[in-house]
Amino acid sequence: MSSYTRTALDATDDIEDIEMEEMTVFTANEEKANLLLQEETVRKRTDSEGDVDSNVEDGGFPPEVSHRRRKIKRRVWKNIFVLGLAFMVSFSAYDGLQALQSSINCDEGLGFASLITVYISFIFSGLFLPNVVIRLLGVKWTIVCCMTCYIVYPLANFRPDWYTMIPASVVVGLAAGPLWTSESTYISASAYIVAGVSLTETPDAMLGKLFGVISSLFYMRGIFGNFISATVYRELLTPEQRHHDEPGVMYTCGASNCRDTNGNSTSYCYPPPLSVTAVILVIFIVFYVIAFLMLSFLLDKLPKEKDKSADTHLLSATVKTISLWKDYRLWMLVPIIMSGGLRLGVLNGDFNESYVTCGIGVEYVGYVVLCTSITQTLASYPSGLLTKYIGRLSQLAFGVALDCVLIIVMLLWDPDDRVELYFLIAAGWGVTDALIIVQIRSFIGLFYPDKPSAAFANFHLWGAVGSCVSFAMSLMFCVSTKLYILFCFQLIALALYAVVECIFNNKGKERYLLQKIC
Repeated sequence: MSSYTRTALDATDDIEDIEMEEMTVFTANEEKANLLLQEETVRKRTDSEGDVDSNVEDGGFPPEVSHRRRKIKRRVWKNIFVLGLAFMVSFSAYDGLQALQSSINCDEGLGFASLITVYISFIFSGLFLPNVVIRLLGVKWTIVCCMTCYIVYPLANFRPDWYTMIPASVVVGLAAGPLWTSESTYISASAYIVAGVSLTETPDAMLGKLFGVISSLFYMRGIFGNFISATVYRELLTPEQRHHDEPGVMYTCGASNCRDTNGNSTSYCYPPPLSVTAVILVIFIVFYVIAFLMLSFLLDKLPKEKDKSADTHLLSATVKTISLWKDYRLWMLVPIIMSGGLRLGVLNGDFNESYVTCGIGVEYVGYVVLCTSITQTLASYPSGLLTKYIGRLSQLAFGVALDCVLIIVMLLWDPDDRVELYFLIAAGWGVTDALIIVQIRSFIGLFYPDKPSAAFANFHLWGAVGSCVSFAMSLMFCVSTKLYILFCFQLIALALYAVVECIFNNKGKERYLLQKIC
């Protein structure tokens, strides 16, 4: 720590710099040290002079300094809520439509094929595009432009075929990498800047808190999108269209559903009329327009980064993402990251098709996924807050344990007309997903504070790999085989994460947060 002391005027200038230029993850530690130095200066002056200016308040800072600190915090929280609400609106449309793909485009596996294409493209974009797009457009406009690309997906569903759905899926996948990396970078930068102007908040606590808030808002997407799809189908479909029974055909539901039979004759496939689905598609397109307007006019740009000399060449940007692969600890985190994609594939693919649609009808898909979204929303913010008190590992262990229980239930249960069981399973998946995703995202932000774009690019890259593998397995294996694989994979992932957490703790994770300055 530098031996010089700083005046109150210097502190004011520093905080102005934070607001206008230094709102990035690279300055958080420096600003934390500056604020602590100010407090130390005031205390020394109190000891030597026996009194302090009556205008100095709020932890020893002058009123103008305290005002700017509060202004920065309000600005950050406003942007976090705008970002979270925009993602909630936009992904109400995307996730609502994604949850229906295995049911409305089940013929020849088109729905699964489109989702596989999305995540294959996501893998490519997560590896090659995030850094270069963010450097060219900035974090805010990367979010705006990439989210706008998602509108092609509902447009393609007006005429679902291989030559419309597959190209649209490619566009969505290519936009997803930069979109999610820029969103995580924005949140990470916001967490560090709040910690940088606060005497009580650490980056660790703020990362958990902000990711908890964002996740709570984001998980609400399923409430609106799935409620709309379920309500439209329930009101406009006739009883025969909701659940069709083919004379002389015995459909295989649940864990026993396999796709290796000749012509898929035992897999239930009876999509609702396109005229009814079109009503849902129009509503979802309106959602995308609303999200675009919110992000364009209400979200503030992050201040300019210090380093503007970075090369925007594609190869250079890719190397930044791949460079983290040299860290063996990242490879130990990959399984727990991939597990989120595997769960997504089970829920949006196998559970919706082989359990809900096959067992009680397509009109229940929206309501069941809505239940998952409600529990995700309710569990996300408390999970972020509890990080400070019980840590990450205990929450992850509980989430994985609950996952394993749900998998066992799905393996043993033959779907029937007991509607409440579908909702209980869906609610359980929501809780486990919220706990695991919130904790892993906050840990990634803490683990790589100086490489947020590359770190979150890897996070979303490997999550996409998990989703792609999960949807691909749905076309190749029986549901039971896939559930056994997920069960074992979850346990291995948790064990590897526990090792990384222990390594991180033993090396003193608080040292770079300057806690010892106090």
